[in-house]
Amino acid sequence: MYGLLDEFAQYVNTGKGFTAAMGSSGQWGSRFGVKGTEDIGGGNRVNFVLENGFNPTDGSLAQSNTLFSRQAWVGLGGSWGQVRVGQQNSPLFNDQGGQDAFGGGTQASGMNNLSTFAARTSNTVSYLLPEFAGLQGGIYVGLGNAGGLGSAGSSYQFDLTYARGPLAAFVAGQWLKNATNTTTDRAVFAGASYAIGKATLYGSYAASRWDDLDVNDDVYGLSAKYQLTPAGSVALGYAILRDNTSQHDDANQASLMCEYDLSRRTDLYATLSFLQNHSQAGYTLAGSANPGLPLAYPGADARGVEVGVVQRF
Repeated sequence: MYGLLDEFAQYVNTGKGFTAAMGSSGQWGSRFGVKGTEDIGGGNRVNFVLENGFNPTDGSLAQSNTLFSRQAWVGLGGSWGQVRVGQQNSPLFNDQGGQDAFGGGTQASGMNNLSTFAARTSNTVSYLLPEFAGLQGGIYVGLGNAGGLGSAGSSYQFDLTYARGPLAAFVAGQWLKNATNTTTDRAVFAGASYAIGKATLYGSYAASRWDDLDVNDDVYGLSAKYQLTPAGSVALGYAILRDNTSQHDDANQASLMCEYDLSRRTDLYATLSFLQNHSQAGYTLAGSANPGLPLAYPGADARGVEVGVVQRF
């Protein structure tokens, strides 16, 4: 059994003065789960994960009426790779931590706040390739809400990652049929990082084409992280969104983040962020698994600070 609790306090202006508030899952989605593996011989093993998402601020489920809202799958693995069946994290979700110096979460991550994708898919079969010379990949096929490769809720996803020495990179794609089987929503992420001593530089790109949400945009990000001490780091970054629709609801965000590890299981984080919405854009200072405080009106800017604590068990 394992878990993580993330609680934070924030002081944010969303268009009509500053507001103080508490929230859950600012840097990491709060969760508890059970996972296990059984050796069945021949170098093969059966694996499973059941993972719940919840809000420690009030104890509620992260997703109403769903106990294991984050992951619920069983699979078979070996030297040949892994096959998993059930509700799974999307490859875009798995790889987003490599998008920027903020780990793909917290209010500071403009790449997280400005991009659109599905974090998880149900009824999914995946094959994860074994690592070879730093390369690894995965293919995901979702069978839809009622079964079928082209039915409502069905999906196709992939990713390819590379990590060796100071260089890391990834590309991931997602195609989802909407609930009425009338559109195919698409997203593609790509990113790369390079470590130079105590510093790591990041560049990233996200493209989202979600017709049922009228989303057609491209997001670009640059960021850097510096390891001040073994326990403490600071990150700085900038992201810009270009809206390709006729509304031209562009946005951009500049952020600063500090982290400090109190122990192997507990760390503190603090962010300072400014998100500028243009025209009628409605992007918020969100986080890993929370929507952020709502804007006072469409097109309002959002700025503020958050301070949080993460405890793992």
